[in-house]
Amino acid sequence: MRSGDPVPAITENEATGDVAELYADIRETLGIPLVNLIWRNLATMPGALDWAWSSVKPLYATGRIQNEAIGLIERQQLPAVPPFPTASLRAVGVDAETESVIRGILDSYGRSNPLNLIALSTLLAILRNEPADETVLSAEREPQQPFDPKLPALVNLHEASDETAELVRAVNRLGARGRDHILVSMPRHLAHWPGFLALYWTLIAPLDENGELHHCTDSVFANAKASGARLAGVLNETGQPPKASRAQIESTLDDFCRNAISRMIPVVSLLKKAMPQ
Repeated sequence: MRSGDPVPAITENEATGDVAELYADIRETLGIPLVNLIWRNLATMPGALDWAWSSVKPLYATGRIQNEAIGLIERQQLPAVPPFPTASLRAVGVDAETESVIRGILDSYGRSNPLNLIALSTLLAILRNEPADETVLSAEREPQQPFDPKLPALVNLHEASDETAELVRAVNRLGARGRDHILVSMPRHLAHWPGFLALYWTLIAPLDENGELHHCTDSVFANAKASGARLAGVLNETGQPPKASRAQIESTLDDFCRNAISRMIPVVSLLKKAMPQ
């Protein structure tokens, strides 16, 4: 919690031994330079991270999760949003170099969130012994090429200004329907540039107010659940997690899928859509 993570978590800097090795494997397999909060949270539960990652990793080797994640993004029906004029970025202190870093942050979450949501939905289907969807999966594909944008450290809100901390909490509430107890990581990455967070809020808040963001979130959640049912059908031999952690793992996966990742996928897509071409 010293790092500012809003739930119990082992940070990447604190990870040692088996946890550090699993984190490195997650980064390499997803092809991104970060380990998302859900995995850092699972690392605090006995046996949870090892079970969860070893269960879904084979799906990455075949490209099946990547296929489902790409389909999830492509099926989104996003509302129209105006692009940010380049001048608006410059006016809030985002120069060309910083704009490149922000694009790297958006791209990193744009890749990792769909992959993680599909993987976690698959694990939930396994935990709940839900009937496997026998729909024929799309052809396998090569794993996506890695990319390594230079990401800044997550901002610890206890060390940020009051205004910046409140902006982070404000954007975190967007689409949360009163369930903003999970402080998602992306706003903390973007908190180095409060002016950009203000543009983020201005773009997304009207969609939260009129219900369009909720519609996008519900659609993403439903599509991910269907993908999880399809992928669970090819993981019939997967064992169950440690009995002592099982209920906590299921509750955590459901919470992150329903109340965090599903709403951040359209948010990231909308922000990417709004960036100057």
